[in-house]
Amino acid sequence: MAFAAYVRKGHAGRGNQVRVGSVQTALCAIGATFELDELPNPLYSQQGLGRTYWKRIERAINSYKTEDPATSPQLAVPVAITEHLVEKGNNPTSSRKTQAACDLCNIAFYYLLRVGEYTFTSSKKRKRTVQFQLQNITLRKNGQAIPHTAPLHDLLQADEATLKITNQKNGTKGQCIHNECTGTKYSPIKSLARRIAHIMTHGGDKHSLISAFCEKHGNVKQITQSVINSTVKDAASSIGLYKAGYTRNKVSSHSLRAGGAMALHLNKCDRDTIKKQGRWSSDTFLMYIHDQISAFSKGLSKKMATPISFRNIGGPTLIEP
Repeated sequence: MAFAAYVRKGHAGRGNQVRVGSVQTALCAIGATFELDELPNPLYSQQGLGRTYWKRIERAINSYKTEDPATSPQLAVPVAITEHLVEKGNNPTSSRKTQAACDLCNIAFYYLLRVGEYTFTSSKKRKRTVQFQLQNITLRKNGQAIPHTAPLHDLLQADEATLKITNQKNGTKGQCIHNECTGTKYSPIKSLARRIAHIMTHGGDKHSLISAFCEKHGNVKQITQSVINSTVKDAASSIGLYKAGYTRNKVSSHSLRAGGAMALHLNKCDRDTIKKQGRWSSDTFLMYIHDQISAFSKGLSKKMATPISFRNIGGPTLIEP
């Protein structure tokens, strides 16, 4: 109980009060240590199936849940935001950093990527997820692979692209994500082609991260999560999303993955297809399908206003005298 309160107040972190989930994670780590030593888990009043917290721990956890504010997930963004970014990235006046960030956002939207998969993370913060390298990307034209050393013109002719996941957040290895060209200049395949051409032209190789870009004076830099966050927020402002019920703190890199899932859902893709494309091992992807999106309730009031005669069939049975 003392340790739970210690963690809750932020003394085990940066000094800020944490949410109940962080407290439960810390407590579970203690319990797991006991179980690995083949000792009873001290968190529970009984062991085995159906085990429950000791009453005092249960009450503390419930009080933390009551005190915590409601979870506020990042909002999904429409495909218009990636189209705006592609236009911005292809503007000759845009910096190479902007070009790279815009193309990465477009790729993330269509491939439902987690931000840690396509942005640079320092070795101190790096976790299980392995960032995409050029060797994880295969472009094809009519089924034939296009070498990364090909000129940009040839790479842009690709009609499909496959990304191979080396390792991801949930521990799954070797999964592939495939997309075909949309037939427009906004296709994620063309964004991948531009990333490959830029990196290879400036001395990159198959081990180069997809987030790399070379500045005009020759320094190689990386696109980080913070760059993607600011890119998405600025794009939301440019296309007027903040006038449509969005706020700046509700839009971030996560909005791209959410937006891709939302786009699939609104276009009648089934649940299993969305799970497979986004590599979700459970139904957690449903958190990205926001009920507040107006498209879900479109036309419902008109249907409700249509008069239909009906009668009650659950009334008492009439018995002849």
